[in-house]
Amino acid sequence: MLVVKCAYVVFGLQNVKKHLKHCLLAFFTWAVLFFGTGKIFGQANPSAAAISSQTQQDQQLRSQLKQTEETAQPKEDPQARLLLAKPLSPDMGEVKILGDEPTQPWFFVAVDTQAFYNSNVLYAASIDNTFGAWQIITTPEIGFAPTIQDETYQMLSPRAGFRYQFFTYAQAEPPKSVYATTGPSALNFDVMNPYASLDWRVDDDLSFNFSVQASIYEGSGRDRSAYTNFLDEYPLAWQANWSHVIEEIHSLSLTARASYVWANPSNFSRTDNNLTVSWGIVPNRELSLQFYATARLAKYTGIQEPGQFDNYDRLDIQQTYGASVTWTPVEYVSLRGFISWTKSDSTQVQETGTFEALNAGTGLNLIYRF
Repeated sequence: MLVVKCAYVVFGLQNVKKHLKHCLLAFFTWAVLFFGTGKIFGQANPSAAAISSQTQQDQQLRSQLKQTEETAQPKEDPQARLLLAKPLSPDMGEVKILGDEPTQPWFFVAVDTQAFYNSNVLYAASIDNTFGAWQIITTPEIGFAPTIQDETYQMLSPRAGFRYQFFTYAQAEPPKSVYATTGPSALNFDVMNPYASLDWRVDDDLSFNFSVQASIYEGSGRDRSAYTNFLDEYPLAWQANWSHVIEEIHSLSLTARASYVWANPSNFSRTDNNLTVSWGIVPNRELSLQFYATARLAKYTGIQEPGQFDNYDRLDIQQTYGASVTWTPVEYVSLRGFISWTKSDSTQVQETGTFEALNAGTGLNLIYRF
């Protein structure tokens, strides 16, 4: 109800001055969340490594689906717009045409939910710790994403926002040893994720993105009243994306992403390097398909502490192959189905570093821009 009221107020703004007031308020709220939630309230969770890996897999999938949605909208032909502008007859004299100045949305509210089967919930190598389960990830999000209309800076797209993720596990097959009595629901956790980014579009095919965010982990288990903060991650990242449309309905994309991640408790840091190649097919405006392959190289540094990450001089090499189909029946709603397979090898840590996992499921995304 609160979100609806806020949307109604913002939607009624009539001038830029009021827009800027709300923008500053949104940015201040984000800053408080970013800098005010880093305190550790409890000890590290023994399953923190698996939880961190799950979040990375989800972010990778969400990134691929976002690229699919962007390429699903065909670029408007400027020439087609010119053909619609017919000159007036001279005998009509001077004619004044009145109309509202076109405006662009500044804010958005979104809710994304996905349910899928994960064949290796703990991202483990040993048979005793390997079992599959259904997962539901629900992500409400609110953000500030203005469209710059000034010709000098219109290639820039700033964005700031806050998302909250709920990771819920449901048992699908009996675990071999761990969580035999509690079930995988003991792994339930939440992630608070304030973020800010700047996108720079060089031309129709090439763009760069620079971002900073925080991932504040709290959990775990069914009793949310007993949740404690057991891990924080602060990624600073840049990304380059090249996407080219081929014969109108096909597109080829190449994405390179690099990030440096600080962790709190500060017993490790990580550099992530990802390279993704994807092929998209857009038969019409409502339907899009994508096939992709991703290579990930993660280098961990830190100290060894019992019960936490043993990440001193650790190197993980991962490969992921996936496919997705997205259907957008109306402007604000999209449905998707997806499947992906990941293989990971680690130079040091076997559990959560060396594993194979299959994910397959469906999702729903609702978004409203104002």
